[in-house]
Amino acid sequence: MTGWLSVVVVVATLALMLIRPWGIAEAWVAAAGAVVMLLIGAARPGDVVAVLRETWDVLLFLLGMMVLTGLAERAGVFERLAEACVWLARGSGWLLFVNVFLLGALTTTLLSLDVTVIMLTPIVYALAVRRRLDALPFMFACTFVANTASLLLPISNLTNLLVYSQLHLGFAAFAARMWLPALAAVAVNLGLFLWLFRDRLPRRFEGAAPPKNGDWWLLVASTVLGATLVGLVALGVAGRPLAWPALAGAGVLLVVGLAARRVRLQECASDVSWPLFVFVVGMFVVVRGLERAWLTGVVTGLPSGHLAALLAGALAGALGSNIVNNVPMTVLALSLVPRVAAGAREAFAYGTLVGVNIGPTMTTYGSLATMLWLTLVRKRGLTVSAADYMKVGLATMPPVLIVAVLALWLTLR
Repeated sequence: MTGWLSVVVVVATLALMLIRPWGIAEAWVAAAGAVVMLLIGAARPGDVVAVLRETWDVLLFLLGMMVLTGLAERAGVFERLAEACVWLARGSGWLLFVNVFLLGALTTTLLSLDVTVIMLTPIVYALAVRRRLDALPFMFACTFVANTASLLLPISNLTNLLVYSQLHLGFAAFAARMWLPALAAVAVNLGLFLWLFRDRLPRRFEGAAPPKNGDWWLLVASTVLGATLVGLVALGVAGRPLAWPALAGAGVLLVVGLAARRVRLQECASDVSWPLFVFVVGMFVVVRGLERAWLTGVVTGLPSGHLAALLAGALAGALGSNIVNNVPMTVLALSLVPRVAAGAREAFAYGTLVGVNIGPTMTTYGSLATMLWLTLVRKRGLTVSAADYMKVGLATMPPVLIVAVLALWLTLR
């Protein structure tokens, strides 16, 4: 009986997160689902402690990076990078689009897709408006590159972090597996966008002067951000927790900013998406309850062959993300990895990541980042309906996903 009740709880939780009745945020739905799992006995109080113990590195890393990137944005780091894109374009509309897309890819890879959406989207919009450009192609570039460029490093996406942390994948091994799929996805996505928006990108636009030197606060923020990224890569390769360099970078920049009265503590707190932590823990408890009460006795019939597992993971990740959102889909997939044949688990895990990172670009609700992006662009007066978005998604996602899967197959051989 408990097994079927747990299935009902999972379905209800996912459905409510998608529908969001009365505007209830996904985090509180996930928390409610976790509480129900505890009440019906599918999950146990010890599961909450276990989830916190397993995800502490991910959660503290997210906290540190949210504070750090928020401070960097207030110091003008991302605005200066966007202006550099304008200057390097030398008045070419197409080259400006390429520069913005590549800046988004770099930001996503090193700082995560959420930073690309939250920080770059408003800046790029203002940049386009100031130069009387059609902002919509540049806005689409921000959201799509945030998803398609998030394959390379564990720190590029929450989905990557969850799989990396739970399966204890090596940082260098992760990058070695994903560099070719990431490069292929970005290249194909960029090429398709240049074709799709060819009539909306101007040949020429009013150029800009070289970026001026910033003040000391901009220099300090840029230096600390760069040093933090070096620390993340170094400790990742060494197999150490990623939370420490993120928290150290955030702490140093926060202390300097507060001492110099460049920022206020309330502003830094507002840069942190606190419900995200509730969401992650809640979803893990919900899936832990499903796993204990129902999946334990179920034969899943997952493929045991290397290529079949890769394709199954990618397809399930892509389709599932567009049904229940990519973060819940990733958590669900993690519960299935132990049931895949030992020799095919790596292929299934990486294939799932390709699916949950690229697949969500097909719909407006496939990833939390896309949902946030849609809110940001609509606040700026741009009309982007779900149908308009899906037209671009349907033309872009399938070829990008296919190329990325093929590239992943090559790196896993």
